[in-house]
Amino acid sequence: MIYNAYKSKNSSNLIHEFFELKISKSVLPLQNKVLPLGKHSMAYTYKGLHKLTVANKTYNGTGLIISGQTTKSYTLNVDIESECAGIMFHPTTLYKLTQLNVSQINDKHIPLEEVSKPLFNTINSFFLRKLKGEEALNALESDIKKLPLTINNHTRNVDKAIAIINKKDGQISINDLLEEIPVSQKTLETKFKEMVGLTPKKYARLYRFSRLMKMYEQRQLKFKDLVEMYNFHDISHFSKEFKYFMNESPKSYFKNESELIKKYLK
Repeated sequence: MIYNAYKSKNSSNLIHEFFELKISKSVLPLQNKVLPLGKHSMAYTYKGLHKLTVANKTYNGTGLIISGQTTKSYTLNVDIESECAGIMFHPTTLYKLTQLNVSQINDKHIPLEEVSKPLFNTINSFFLRKLKGEEALNALESDIKKLPLTINNHTRNVDKAIAIINKKDGQISINDLLEEIPVSQKTLETKFKEMVGLTPKKYARLYRFSRLMKMYEQRQLKFKDLVEMYNFHDISHFSKEFKYFMNESPKSYFKNESELIKKYLK
């Protein structure tokens, strides 16, 4: 399995990364968990077929697919050699590009054409050029920059909330957010879910867990130190959170870690 990611450094903060995934015959059949990161993504499958299973529902990943938000891991199954490329967006980018209530596509992996024909036309044309690496990222950012964006006080407030949550590694309460953002709790929660697909609390919870997993995969600290750093009361509390996100216990997961998660968290 080859996974290459190219992180955006563009100040527009619309694209998180462009990635390439190639699965060779030597690792087939492949069944890997995918840990959501609180961002929408799109993927174009050039070769083969990816099957994505979320809560017992399986989606066929062919052509240009958009993946909605989910707070729990899902499963990628591949039985034949495959090659795809994709985009991971900033949490509010899809809303800014489509004005869609993005919570409507939560837990789904569906053709982008069904969600937004104008966006499909731009993104599909980009993928058909079959660009690679940094060249692809630069071309993608140029194409996205030409599209109309919805920017208003609500998007600025949600972006600010995301920045605060990320800076705090997800360790922040809704009351702390409201001290920084001058809107009511109901307004913030409603707009956040509309633009991100998750409530601020769920986003923060997922972000905290994904940061801990990233630190672990990078082997920066021992597991018990990370549990303490991210303010889990104890190992038992962490195990419950782990099972919520990964649908299995830490002991079970680490016996057969997802190679894909290891690659995209590094």
